[in-house]
Amino acid sequence: MTFSLKITTAEQVAAVARAALLSDLAGTRWQIQNGGITLPSGFHARTDRTTREDLTEALFALQLGIKSEPFSWKAPDGWIKLTRADLEQITAAVAAHVQSCFDAEEAVETQIAALSDADLAGFAVRAAFDAAMAAPAAET
Repeated sequence: MTFSLKITTAEQVAAVARAALLSDLAGTRWQIQNGGITLPSGFHARTDRTTREDLTEALFALQLGIKSEPFSWKAPDGWIKLTRADLEQITAAVAAHVQSCFDAEEAVETQIAALSDADLAGFAVRAAFDAAMAAPAAET
């Protein structure tokens, strides 16, 4: 008969908890990043990777003269006509949203790294992420 004893240290427990918070944070960022945005005009823009690629491709095609304006675009609520100015505004807003999501993830990751082991269990990832998204962007 053999016995095996596995001892888990407090440091190992904290490392697992910290890794779980970071995984939750990445998932939260992904959900918000890809959840879409509503522009001041009321237009709802998708922000998933495929839509971002489509926006960039359409803008590039306009710049090269391959596509003319206005052109048809399938929005969540149906077909619309877009101009280059519309597309530039939408693309800029989507890009800013995506960058804000990564900035918020970085800020919350820093908060998680600074937590004491005792504070790990009570840390609310979504609340911290929402607060980071609402905070003014840091100047570079």
